[in-house]
Amino acid sequence: MPNTAAISDRVLRIAKKVRDRGIRLGAPLSDEDVRRFERRHGVSLPEGFRSFLTQIGNGGPGPPAYGLAALGEPARDMRGGAKVWSELPHVREPFPFTKPWVWEEGEASDEGTSDQIHHGCVYVGNDGCGMYWHVIVTGPERGNVWMICGEGLQPTSPKRDFLQWYEDWLDGVREWWA
Repeated sequence: MPNTAAISDRVLRIAKKVRDRGIRLGAPLSDEDVRRFERRHGVSLPEGFRSFLTQIGNGGPGPPAYGLAALGEPARDMRGGAKVWSELPHVREPFPFTKPWVWEEGEASDEGTSDQIHHGCVYVGNDGCGMYWHVIVTGPERGNVWMICGEGLQPTSPKRDFLQWYEDWLDGVREWWA
């Protein structure tokens, strides 16, 4: 279970950095808006991501390169089609991956299949060229940020939850791989 006080401190610190840098995010969502999204999809968002959405903002500048997407708004060119990413029929199923998987040359994963890359994750934005960032909402990687692209999938290295990912971006990090 996440430490609510620590998350609250992190959210306050990030909110101050956002204000100090003059970043304009979309209006924060109400708790009811987030609960409606969670009920519709049968999932509970990770506490840090949820707190960001309700206390800091919903979409706007930030990582990735093309900014944060508003909750539930996918890119239209994503693998699997816009419908699977907008309706999120598999979001309540556990995201089975815990380590990178490059499938472009036929490599197999011992953790899951290509049909399961849609499981347990919510799109948060893209870097262009088919590179899409997601927050994992179910499974062992819950809360962490992963890249899913045409060649494979992988978490940041070191692994970062949504709040750390966004704060690192505010602090000038642009390289997400060790």
